[in-house]
Amino acid sequence: MRATRRQRSASRSLSRSRRCLSTDSSSSDGRPPSLVRPDTGQQAMKAAAAATAARGSNKRRSTACYFRQLTDAVVVRVLSHLTSDELCVAGRTCHRWQRLMWHPHLWSSIVIRDRRIDLDRALEVLTNRLMQATPNVCHPSTEITFSCCDRLTDSGLALVAARCPELRQLTIIGCKTISNAAMYQLVTRCDVLERLNVTGCSAVSHLSPPDGDTASLQPGKQIYLTNLDMTDCYLLDDAGLKTIALHCQQLTRLYLRRCTRLTDVGVQHVAMNCCMLREISLCDCHRLTDFTLRELSKLGSNLRYLSMAKCEKVSDVGVEYIARHCAKLRYLNVRGCEAVSDHGLLTLADNCPRLRSLDIGKCDVTDAGVEALAQRCPALRKLSIRACGLVTDKGVILLAYYCRALLQLNIQECNLSADAYKTVKRFCKQCFIEHTNPAFY
Repeated sequence: MRATRRQRSASRSLSRSRRCLSTDSSSSDGRPPSLVRPDTGQQAMKAAAAATAARGSNKRRSTACYFRQLTDAVVVRVLSHLTSDELCVAGRTCHRWQRLMWHPHLWSSIVIRDRRIDLDRALEVLTNRLMQATPNVCHPSTEITFSCCDRLTDSGLALVAARCPELRQLTIIGCKTISNAAMYQLVTRCDVLERLNVTGCSAVSHLSPPDGDTASLQPGKQIYLTNLDMTDCYLLDDAGLKTIALHCQQLTRLYLRRCTRLTDVGVQHVAMNCCMLREISLCDCHRLTDFTLRELSKLGSNLRYLSMAKCEKVSDVGVEYIARHCAKLRYLNVRGCEAVSDHGLLTLADNCPRLRSLDIGKCDVTDAGVEALAQRCPALRKLSIRACGLVTDKGVILLAYYCRALLQLNIQECNLSADAYKTVKRFCKQCFIEHTNPAFY
């Protein structure tokens, strides 16, 4: 039966071949049938090319079709992950993106980090476009961030103050061309401004009118800032800090890192007027002494975060003031304060049982101080004893045994053995250990 099928197939093929020969024999040019052959190779190549082109066009058509199926809400959600300068570039892609890029939701927060942009001109164009729906007022923008924008001047910031009255948060990092005059206009015209970060704006020294200006802050005038960060504003002095303390009495967070002109007098005004202060950082303010800590201790249970790192004049006396009056303290950083010893740690451990983070790197502490912390501060989550050469395996082992919820431990530049390291790993399962000992790897 199989042979019969094969014979039938062979006969069909033979009949097809004969029909092709009969067609070829009737060629119009009179050549012999054997010389007339159909150009099957070229036809196959053309057919393959056409099929490939069709598949490519179908693929492009299907991809474009998928994108067009996205709703405007989804596209706006995708665009919301771009910074403002990236959003302006994306708006040139197509008419739809050009339309959607001006959705109010996308401009509630303006973020520009490109130092090449002429920010004064960009802000003028941007605010003009955003004010089309609400003339003279740019309602959508409540948060603005400028980072490393060297071309931002007082003119651009004055434009923000005039056109963004609903501004609640402003961050300007590393803009050295901003002056006190622009800051004064900003804080007086943006009544609802709550957070101001001028880190690295070295020309800013206060929030009062510039010298020679007839305007002045009225004695009872309040600026409703709650967060103020003037890190690296090294021109800030006691007079400028006094003005801030008098007119920003609702401050809850104040960061003055590396403001080296400050003394105890300036911090005294802060402690007297900013009674709601919860966090304050005075790292690298070398002129501050224990008197600063005595004044800050008057904040009482409100104070939760205090950083005095690298303030060499701070000693056990200042730490004891804080420990006795700030029982709800959660974070303390006295790294590099070499006059802090076990005596201050014992008082801290007795009075601040809720302490969660402590940095005593390069302090004069021993196993006795670490043991007191371990036994009386069970909620401790982060501890740094970096370069504390008097701390041995005994103190670290006791710490691991009593503080089993420890999450981070810095033992760099400490003379510890592998046994201490293994003990911490055994009792503190989730603890991340920072060290410099190759034997621990």
